[in-house]
Amino acid sequence: MTPLIRLTGIARTFRGAVETRALREVALEVEAGELLVIVGPSGGGKSTLLNVIGLLDRPDEGQYVLDGVDVAASSTRALAEARSSTFGFVFQGFHLLDDRPVVDSVELGLLYRCLSRDDRRCRALAALDHVGMAEFASQKASLLSGGQRQRVAIARALSATPPVIVADEPTGNLDSDNGEKVVQALLELRDRGHTVVIVTHDASLASIADRVAHLRDGRIERIERLRTAAPAPTDELQVPGLPSRIRVLDVVRDGLAGVVSKRGRTAGLAGAVAVAVAMAVGTIGLSHSAGAQVSDRFDLHANRDVAVSWDAPRTEEQGASVPRPGRAATADLLDTAASLAGVDSVGLLSHRGSARFRTGDTRPLLQAPVASMTAGVEEAARLRIRWAPQHAEVLAPDEVLLGRSLARQVALGPLAAGPWVSIGDADATVVGIVEGSPRLPDLLGSVVTAFDPALPVEHPSRTIALFRTASGAAPQVARQAPLTIDPAAPQTLTVDAPADPRTLRGEIEGDVQSTLLALTGVSLAAAIVGLGNSMALAVLERRREFGLRRAVGARPVHISALVLCESSLIGAIGGVVGLFLGLAAVLTITVARQWIPVFDLLLAPAAIIGGIVVGALGGTVAAVRASRIQPQEALRL
Repeated sequence: MTPLIRLTGIARTFRGAVETRALREVALEVEAGELLVIVGPSGGGKSTLLNVIGLLDRPDEGQYVLDGVDVAASSTRALAEARSSTFGFVFQGFHLLDDRPVVDSVELGLLYRCLSRDDRRCRALAALDHVGMAEFASQKASLLSGGQRQRVAIARALSATPPVIVADEPTGNLDSDNGEKVVQALLELRDRGHTVVIVTHDASLASIADRVAHLRDGRIERIERLRTAAPAPTDELQVPGLPSRIRVLDVVRDGLAGVVSKRGRTAGLAGAVAVAVAMAVGTIGLSHSAGAQVSDRFDLHANRDVAVSWDAPRTEEQGASVPRPGRAATADLLDTAASLAGVDSVGLLSHRGSARFRTGDTRPLLQAPVASMTAGVEEAARLRIRWAPQHAEVLAPDEVLLGRSLARQVALGPLAAGPWVSIGDADATVVGIVEGSPRLPDLLGSVVTAFDPALPVEHPSRTIALFRTASGAAPQVARQAPLTIDPAAPQTLTVDAPADPRTLRGEIEGDVQSTLLALTGVSLAAAIVGLGNSMALAVLERRREFGLRRAVGARPVHISALVLCESSLIGAIGGVVGLFLGLAAVLTITVARQWIPVFDLLLAPAAIIGGIVVGALGGTVAAVRASRIQPQEALRL
């Protein structure tokens, strides 16, 4: 009869700081349907031999023939398919999915066989019933006793009816009563036709074997036959499904179950994604809302001011101002300028150098700039003037205004008392204080007279026509005003007008949005790095779980897919939470600032997709690390 398993000249050496030869020239045959027990002292190579038999580890030398096929040099995929089709594993450490229902741990033995969910559940429940654990199917695995956990591990091993069951110290962590139950379960497996290979220190297990192999210092010293194994009823041990295959939907379900079972860890990881997504949603929402607000404010202020200025020509002899031919007189100029389309208000202001003045007969002389203005300047320049009580709010030729700074400097008395200043040999009544001048801040330190004052001041050196336009009319007024003021030589005038409001507004909004998006990018990068580190740590915590999955037939790509699926699901959860947090933040800020909130409907799917992308990117490193886990190392106690 051809043996099911034949090992010839098997050697295994572990190379590290100290080289260790775990197996030396091992020759062993395992017949179908027998119960083989491998015994020997600790450190003799028993677990290493069991790992080689179960295709969890590769020998350095020798030949391994499994059911007539040499598998010693097989590919990773071929080994995974062989494990899935041939072996069931029972470990001393149980390796259950502690935070999930017991039935999930048993189904794991069938998950990588491409079976339907209902078929897996039916077979898993039948396996639990066979070991007397059906009533615990819905209970968390972490709540079971040691004996119950080992029986669940046996149920997992036999759920796919594999031909060979390999068990590493199956009674090592159990008391005598639970150990006896496990022994009986293993005997039942042998009686049902399974080939059972056990590594143990337990002499009572050796007594139930068909054969006992004694291993010492990596060599088999002798093999004892205690009884003849019954032939295996191979028709009853057909493994269902396809080897080392899994459905995409099952990956998602498995990942979702893992995410839900670790609520604390999931909440922490999803929280990191949620913060980043909330910042992104808040940034985009606020940038849109702020952009709309900037547009309104810009339309109300910045793009409504136009100024046209010119220098007054002088004669060399007298320094007197001479009107330029073709330039209109003051009254006509104001009437014509005010009639331009889009002009709300217009005024003329002339700079008249400086003058020496005093506020009383005994006060010292002071010197200050002098400016003259028409009545329209107050509105066009948005001046804030505090007029004397009962005043008509129009300057007479012998009246002046003082800028706020200048009035404080001279300690001007109350306006109701009719304070006066002396300019040269003329007196002028102070009838108001310029409290604010956003367009002409130099007026706060100046003496302001009527446009045609009856005071000994210099002739105008420079005149400015100040326009206040309707929203959006500034560019048009800026083009037409020079032709209105001086049709003969409009090029001699200097025009000060805002840039095209659409261009400037776009630049402002773009700058604001770019800054906010840069901050969002930093937060997203931080979330990816943080999630990546956390997922990598989670992989270390779950090494045994991933090792077990590899043992039952998962390939590295399956492990990577699971980790990426879990991280993407965490990202999706974080995306949903972040979406609501971001919207709440936008609403809170806009309501507090009395803005109109602006939301893009694409934010909702973009936030969720963004969360998934962040989760997937964060889980990439963890997925690579998980795929590199070797089952024999991960399952070692």
